[in-house]
Amino acid sequence: MKKIIHRTFFVWNFEKEINWLNDMSRQGWQLCRAGFFVYEFEQGEPGEYQYQLQLLRKADPDYLAFLEETGIQVVGRCLNWIYLKKKADGQPFEIFSDLEGVLRHLDGVMALCGVVMAVNVLPGFANLANSHLQQLSWLNLALAAVGAFGFFKLYFRRRALATRKDLQG
Repeated sequence: MKKIIHRTFFVWNFEKEINWLNDMSRQGWQLCRAGFFVYEFEQGEPGEYQYQLQLLRKADPDYLAFLEETGIQVVGRCLNWIYLKKKADGQPFEIFSDLEGVLRHLDGVMALCGVVMAVNVLPGFANLANSHLQQLSWLNLALAAVGAFGFFKLYFRRRALATRKDLQG
């Protein structure tokens, strides 16, 4: 039996998305495909798999082969986001081996938010003076604000983690 769910998550809430995927697994629904706002699940054993997400800076076939060798499957892709699953073994499913890896990942997600902000703020302000494009201008400015919100939310989280790293190290 399969189930398709349409759901939206903001990129800076990737941990919320991971938690939702793992909750679905505990209910017996295992992710078999993911894309833009769509998730396809198939019924399986409750808690059979654990899930993670990762933003790749570039598609690296060697890295993806390494994941496969370690028992991690890529079950979906949305632009540079990859959806990963592995058999549950009682251990947390961590992709990054150290805090530095987590910080680099947050840098990548922050950069994505910054791009959304940058590509929308300039046309947003430029089109304000044109009466025919004012509605589009407000959409651009709203998207820029969303990108800025995500950027700063991640920035403060990253700063707290970096401070903890400095204190430990």
